[in-house]
Amino acid sequence: MKKAGITLGLVLVLVLAVPVGGALASGGIGHAGPGDAVSLSSTGSGATIRPAGFSLCPTIAETAQVRNKGIDYVRTREFAEAVSAVANGTSGFAPTKVPAEWRGAANLWMETATSSGKPRIAVMPGEVGPDKFQVVLLSPSGAPVDPTRIGLEEGSCNSNLLFRASLEYRFRQGQEDAPLLYPHLVRNAASGIEKRVMAKMDSAARSAKRAEDIAARILEAERTGAAECQPRELARAKAELAVARDGIADLDFDPGVTEAVLARAEPLSGNLLAARRYAASRGIRCITE
Repeated sequence: MKKAGITLGLVLVLVLAVPVGGALASGGIGHAGPGDAVSLSSTGSGATIRPAGFSLCPTIAETAQVRNKGIDYVRTREFAEAVSAVANGTSGFAPTKVPAEWRGAANLWMETATSSGKPRIAVMPGEVGPDKFQVVLLSPSGAPVDPTRIGLEEGSCNSNLLFRASLEYRFRQGQEDAPLLYPHLVRNAASGIEKRVMAKMDSAARSAKRAEDIAARILEAERTGAAECQPRELARAKAELAVARDGIADLDFDPGVTEAVLARAEPLSGNLLAARRYAASRGIRCITE
């Protein structure tokens, strides 16, 4: 029952060069600050990639391929225990010779499937060029993710292992009608996750520059009196920017929604700054209508 592997491209952890100002260099997007487990390499090549220690494989539970089949047990501890039983050869559904890598995959599955931690995207200072920044995918612990260790490759997200685990789960629960996690569902779901992550990383690079520009306009407007003269408009612009930044960092947040939020924040910040500059040119503090 050996199935073809799922190849994970290096593009999942991108180092993207985009012009940047102080707002993003301070870790504004993705909240990559001093408290995070992120470091820059001593060679000046950017973020140090450390073993992730987590797996994205359990996120197949949230994909349409799995949900549409009525498979609702993938994130449960009971299924994680079934995965471990197969991987350790104690299940009647385990193969005669259990692949050595299945134990490691089962341990990662147990740790990740029952955890509330999520990977995220962060924008950090980088040294890939002058005035550039890095967009990277971080593990739940805050470490930049090694693209060969995020758990979607066949060794960690093995379709045969998970199919056998679904048989074990059904047997243990006494649910003969429980839908099975067939190998093709696992492969298709994992492939979809890979494509979604790549698209999200790509959109984060574009959105980050827009968010930086918005933040710069808001900062200048606030420094020149917007808090006193236009407090509501300032608060709204800041709120939209915060939503956009959270959307950039959240791997599950729809990039289209982030773009829509940025489209609202851009004129808000622009109008704020225009009003402050006009007031300054007239030598007045606030503009009254």
